[in-house]
Amino acid sequence: MDKTTLKKLFQDRDKSVRLFCLKSILKYDMTDVDEFLLEALRDGRPEIVIAAMKASKKSDSEEVIRMIVAYLDSPNGILRHEALYALNHRNYQFVKDALCEFLRKEEDTSLVATAVMTIGNYKSLEFVPLLRAFLEYNDDRVRSNAVEALGYIDGPEITELLKSLVNDSNNRVRANAIKALWERGVRYGLSNLAEELRSPNTRKRASAAYILGEIKEERSLDLLVGLLNDISPTVRNRAVLSIEKVGSPRVIANLIEAFIREEEPAIRETIVAVALKLSVDIAMARLTEKYTREENSRNRAMMIRCLGLAAIPQTLPLLAMGLRDSDSRVRANAVEAVGLLNDTQAVELLLPLLNDPNNRVRSNAATALWKLGGTGAIVTLKQMIQSSHKQMRSSAAWALGEIGALQFNDVLQDLTADTDPDVRRCALKALAKVTKIS
Repeated sequence: MDKTTLKKLFQDRDKSVRLFCLKSILKYDMTDVDEFLLEALRDGRPEIVIAAMKASKKSDSEEVIRMIVAYLDSPNGILRHEALYALNHRNYQFVKDALCEFLRKEEDTSLVATAVMTIGNYKSLEFVPLLRAFLEYNDDRVRSNAVEALGYIDGPEITELLKSLVNDSNNRVRANAIKALWERGVRYGLSNLAEELRSPNTRKRASAAYILGEIKEERSLDLLVGLLNDISPTVRNRAVLSIEKVGSPRVIANLIEAFIREEEPAIRETIVAVALKLSVDIAMARLTEKYTREENSRNRAMMIRCLGLAAIPQTLPLLAMGLRDSDSRVRANAVEAVGLLNDTQAVELLLPLLNDPNNRVRSNAATALWKLGGTGAIVTLKQMIQSSHKQMRSSAAWALGEIGALQFNDVLQDLTADTDPDVRRCALKALAKVTKIS
């Protein structure tokens, strides 16, 4: 979009038009847009004002910034919040003064916490007294943000101040203090981590796991691997994320073993994603070895499903093995996973599954092939619709809903009159989905 078109469109006060214009400023990386930002900031409608604040990153106009500063006094908390983000890194003295005044009188603790971080991003010694004062605030979010902000600032007294916070009662304050010291090359407080990892307090263990990821030291990996067996899903998940931050592929085998033990679906997905990120080749070698030896079909099905969510080409050889698995759940997951790769070369792999004896495998294959442009999907679905088995008819209805083509509405309408209530229910859901997609 060019400026002439933008100016013409902006004359329309319709909310959707103005929102489109303001989003276009960012999308097309437009410059010299101050006149539009000023008008939008005067618009009065919160949605328009918020969009203008987001787009203000394309402007260095003092007039624009002063108008945003004015919104720090808005009775609308969302507008005050957006103003804080828009003022981030604006190196004008009047902005700094306004932020200090905002912190003096703001009562919303979440906004105070955001403003403290905004102040911290200046990384300036002038704000040390202010940030120190917020270490005594009655909200731990504010205090932990003040510690993080102090960590950005170079000053002789900062290191000692951070040391005094290593034993704070709040886990986030402790974590931010230890992290800030580590980033300064000061290994202080790390001896406390071993004790915190043994604490019965879940938040302490999770906080310790977080710190180990932030300091990114190879020696931390053994401690993090130990946390993969923690009784708390929160701690286990944090351990996986911290292993990703350390970035060493040497623990991929440990991650795969943890995957088999893990009961939380979200953590299983994270484990596979992290293992692939650390090293696709090593992760796939370990996963393939585990798959071929795994007797529990549920574990094989989970593995294939998580690989599908990764949607990367290197997973295809193992997914192809899944297509030939003796368990129908594994095959169904593998079909779905191959379809997510969106690779037309996979069509030949999926075609044989159109004749699979399992209804879910067939419907998944038909859906994937339709989306990949393969032939045979509709013939299979028609055969399933005419089947005497209600599971086949239900799965066909589901697949037509996933395909989302209006041309099959009549077929779905017919299925809503099926003799089986489950089939009728699936057909109605599919019709609703097709209507929504279209």
